[in-house]
Amino acid sequence: MAEEDNTGSTEETPPPAEAKPGPETPQPSPDEIYPDEKSTTPQVGEEAEGESPRKPRKEKRKGENITFWQGVREVIVILLIAAFVAIIVQSFFFKAFIIPSSSMSPTLQVGDRVMVNKMTYYFRKPRRGDIVVWRYPPDDPRSLNTTNLFYWPIQQILETLHLAHRGTTPFVKRVIATEGETMQLKKGQLYINGKRINEPYIVPDSSDFGPVKVPRGMFYGLGDNRPNSRDSRFFGPIPYRAVIGRVFLRWWPPSRFGRPR
Repeated sequence: MAEEDNTGSTEETPPPAEAKPGPETPQPSPDEIYPDEKSTTPQVGEEAEGESPRKPRKEKRKGENITFWQGVREVIVILLIAAFVAIIVQSFFFKAFIIPSSSMSPTLQVGDRVMVNKMTYYFRKPRRGDIVVWRYPPDDPRSLNTTNLFYWPIQQILETLHLAHRGTTPFVKRVIATEGETMQLKKGQLYINGKRINEPYIVPDSSDFGPVKVPRGMFYGLGDNRPNSRDSRFFGPIPYRAVIGRVFLRWWPPSRFGRPR
């Protein structure tokens, strides 16, 4: 049985339902204008009529527009920090010296420039063979008798600032005997506790000295140029606390650059 085709059906469509009255939507009056249609206020990127175009503002970067006095202040701060660091380094870590005499020849010559390490003796005492620099002959009572823990640190800072020890020249000698040892020179030959010590670095002489026992907290220092050295044979033992540091580098002249031995 064929299906019935409803395409041509004559059945009437029901009339649409009438809309119920509701609140009326307000219509804009002719005087109302929307900002995006006729507004005379210039939008972003637009210029108002009759006005000259404005130059875009440049963003201020950090560090720009520093005044002259701000620059001067920064330079002064940098210089003060650098000076403070230099004073601390020279007072407690490293310091350069010029060899003023021939008492350490041939190891160190007149005019040699050496670097002194002040930190070495923060951790140990001077040992035989060390080349050391100390402030002045130890007959100064302050270097021998002071019990003030702040005496030497203050002296080191004042010396760096050339406010202390201006009338004295630091000595540079080689440690040959330390506390508790008995040293003696026989015809220029060194003996420690009766044992002969080989010294290949000295200018030999035929002098005699001792025997003497080195007191506690002190050492004996002699110059390598024994015939021409004013050292512990003249002014006695040197207190450890008088030592500035250990010579560890000869940096001038370049032809002699290296560690003195």
